[in-house]
Amino acid sequence: MIISNKLESMDSLSKSEEILAKFILREKENIESLSTKDLAKATYTSPSTAVRLSKKLGFSGWNELKEKYLEELHYLNQHFSNIDPNYPFDTNDTFINVAAKIGHLASESIEDTLSLLKHTELQKAVELLHKSQHISIYGISNSLIMAYDFKHKMLRINKYVDIMNVPEEQPFVASNSTPQHVAILISYSGETEGVLKIANILKRNRTPLISLTSIGENSLRKLSDCALSISTREKLYSKIATYSTNNSIHLILDILYSCLFKMDYDRNLEYKTNVSKNVDERVSSSTLLKEE
Repeated sequence: MIISNKLESMDSLSKSEEILAKFILREKENIESLSTKDLAKATYTSPSTAVRLSKKLGFSGWNELKEKYLEELHYLNQHFSNIDPNYPFDTNDTFINVAAKIGHLASESIEDTLSLLKHTELQKAVELLHKSQHISIYGISNSLIMAYDFKHKMLRINKYVDIMNVPEEQPFVASNSTPQHVAILISYSGETEGVLKIANILKRNRTPLISLTSIGENSLRKLSDCALSISTREKLYSKIATYSTNNSIHLILDILYSCLFKMDYDRNLEYKTNVSKNVDERVSSSTLLKEE
């Protein structure tokens, strides 16, 4: 969960800590030059209040909290200047307006996801997937819907991906995993109880773990061998749909597939073409679609 959401939702704060949290959320970038003494003076609290609040949020002190919060604000201020990912259209929009806004949101979600991509994390994820012949994907709800397209693509280059249709099966499959397997766990919040349970099982079995999750510190990210960041713009519940999240997850999985394809490009291209010719019985009278 990002720091902004933590500051908004923490219910274990004292009255003085709550006042300070609201001050930070209101002042945003204006806190950059403020010390604990400055905060205490501005909020009629004490310097130790900032230290206590920082530690409750998982930081060593005020300076670390301030640094990470300012980094987060910088990210949140990029892109999405005109479209609210949670409510990208309203009741007064025409159908064409709705179409344009959803298209624009998709484009911004893609740009945002690419801006979060780190070369070292991507390389490690691709190498783990390349070495393994047994890949399992864990998650809940719509995240698994995105994963089925990934499975479909991977089958066409002879890479097998398991997705459990029954959620109750996931812990049992995880219990049978080994260090030779690799797991992809998808959780936007990184705090989903069922997903964390599976992550801990996988860690005990020493199965390499790749996570797709939101920016900032969360429990799933800490358990992962490598983490790829999902565009983090949506609220957990207050939204029309998971437009931005779905676009981001789909793009990351497409990138993983494409990088794997690239590692054995000629072999994969020949294999996929032959499989498609033998299995996909598709015809078309269009000259644009006809094969040579």
